[in-house]
Amino acid sequence: MGTVRRWTFDEDEKLRDLARAGRNALEISNELTRSASAVRRRAEVLSVLIVAKAYRARPSHVATHLERVAIDAITNGRRFPAGVGPSTIAGMIDKGWIVPEGGRTYRVADAGVEAVRRKIPSSS
Repeated sequence: MGTVRRWTFDEDEKLRDLARAGRNALEISNELTRSASAVRRRAEVLSVLIVAKAYRARPSHVATHLERVAIDAITNGRRFPAGVGPSTIAGMIDKGWIVPEGGRTYRVADAGVEAVRRKIPSSS
């Protein structure tokens, strides 16, 4: 078995900074010359959240899955499914996709219909 290299204060700080910047474990491990599993373990010890994988951000004008099911629920007069919470609803209001009509009632705006029509970009 190999030798254990203790983490320094500077390495802990760099791990925190890189995690805050949205870097994944592999990217952080390359910066710190440590294994990705060592980075994940240290992040857990430090209660630092690191992204599981670096995904390309979806354009904000394209509806996510949760936004699509929420808009479908509003359109068809159904309750919001699990996962659609206040932050999803607030985001759709901010984007102008839904309009509050009092209480927990919403109306889908034309922009919301258009957002659902847009094709989800492929990951490749």
